[in-house]
Amino acid sequence: MKRIILLSLVLSFTFPAFSQTWTTVAIDSIVSVKVPFIKNVKKDSHFDLVTEASFGTILVFKTPDDVKTTPDIERDKHLMKYYKQYIEIVSKQSKGKILDTKDALIGKLKVKDFTLEIDTGSGVLYRNFRILHANNYTYTFEFLYKGMHKEYAAPERDQFFKSITVADELDKKDQFTSAAINAGNVDKSNNLWYVIGGIVVLIVILFFVFRSRKRTKV
Repeated sequence: MKRIILLSLVLSFTFPAFSQTWTTVAIDSIVSVKVPFIKNVKKDSHFDLVTEASFGTILVFKTPDDVKTTPDIERDKHLMKYYKQYIEIVSKQSKGKILDTKDALIGKLKVKDFTLEIDTGSGVLYRNFRILHANNYTYTFEFLYKGMHKEYAAPERDQFFKSITVADELDKKDQFTSAAINAGNVDKSNNLWYVIGGIVVLIVILFFVFRSRKRTKV
């Protein structure tokens, strides 16, 4: 009997994710996602969300297209090129290894999934990404976790990405950029590096700040 009670106590601390209530968060009128705890900051057309799951950190960013930085996306091949550039920038800015790159769909919209593996010197850090460009915005969904938590983080990670939904009326044409951006003739590929690089740096800073606060509370 004592062993059964002890095992129950261990499991209650090891798998707290099962007791968490995940809440739907509307990023805007067309995209939503479920997270276990809400802590977000909204400013104008931007949306930033950082929250803790039991075995990882969830981050969501919504960034509007900019005529000075966003490349023209007029066809599917341009969209795929944009996603490819995004992955290259994340890899170089973070100095990590890209794993498991694949195409996926949310409704009728094309998204890109990939994993970034980073050797921090004190352990491996994994960052699972899903990138969505739609309605003149780029949505970045990310789940970060330590390598030692990989087995336990997987269910939460999958739950997070499967919860992402988009409005039924959105079509693939909604993934192309606006006429104002398409009218630009300047090569914006270099500017894109700065924009995504800034997001990458912010993600890393928020992750470690959030982790340090969690340790302080403990």
